[in-house]
Amino acid sequence: MTASLASIASPNPLPNDLIFLERGWLSSNTTLLLGSHPVVIDSGHHSQANQLLELIQHSLGTQAPDQLINTHLHSDHCGGNQAIQSRWPGIDIFIPQSVFKATRSWDQNTLTFEATGQLCPRFVPTNALSDGQELVLNGRTWQIHNAHGHDADSFVLFAPKERILLSADALWENGFGVLFDELNSAKGFESQAKTLQLIHTLKPSWVLPGHGPIFCDVSRALDKAQARLEHWQKNPSLHSQHAALVLMKFHLMVNEEVPITDLLSWAHRVHHLKFIYKSQQEHDSFESWFRQRLETLSDKKALDLKDGVAYNR
Repeated sequence: MTASLASIASPNPLPNDLIFLERGWLSSNTTLLLGSHPVVIDSGHHSQANQLLELIQHSLGTQAPDQLINTHLHSDHCGGNQAIQSRWPGIDIFIPQSVFKATRSWDQNTLTFEATGQLCPRFVPTNALSDGQELVLNGRTWQIHNAHGHDADSFVLFAPKERILLSADALWENGFGVLFDELNSAKGFESQAKTLQLIHTLKPSWVLPGHGPIFCDVSRALDKAQARLEHWQKNPSLHSQHAALVLMKFHLMVNEEVPITDLLSWAHRVHHLKFIYKSQQEHDSFESWFRQRLETLSDKKALDLKDGVAYNR
């Protein structure tokens, strides 16, 4: 699925050698940079990898992608890496420098998949990218900027000439991703504030986010993001509750229907859920707390509960 560019107001047109694939919430969006050395940026969730391979082949024809760049290593952004690497074994895979060694050795204690209760097929990165680095991709210069808050090992890409920002989950049209930095190190609010200030300083004309449509009204998006951040800073437990709901909803999006007993077994293995439960000093048991979160998702019409089974909706 691609964004409808005709309805987007911008002072400058989006270059026609850039294809934005808006893919929903289970899979991150994917951006293709066309040219003599095609580049794929973020590969989505592994369950939709075959769809991505078809989209890439449809866009590139007989060309093979030369590089794959991951803005960060959450399963909805890098889950398709193994499928891409299997289809095109010669592709160079670039990931953040800070997790390069851990990914090469597939260090589960460092990578995020177990902590979030998610799966990602193993892949082998070939190159690393660091803050302040510049890449020239098919004749266009892209700057790498750290964008912590959502993830401690995340970056955004910015093309200064055309003022195009690939913002990953640091900024969406209506917010930003869960601040896992806050759950991991209690630095997420501070880090996200710095990331929003960075984007304000860059002054992009186009933002291609990790989820949701392309947008150009960056000031409005930043104002909404800042308001959300300030609200969570004043009420950190609300952010934790939101994070728990997101993790649970994502698991249901992957599996569609899960017996509640299986959901509980899964939740007991998810570090972030156990951490959130303990941090809120709940007097109820973990099972009771978890079932209350299921009821909240049901009230929000994010799932259906029937006969001991949770159904995604």
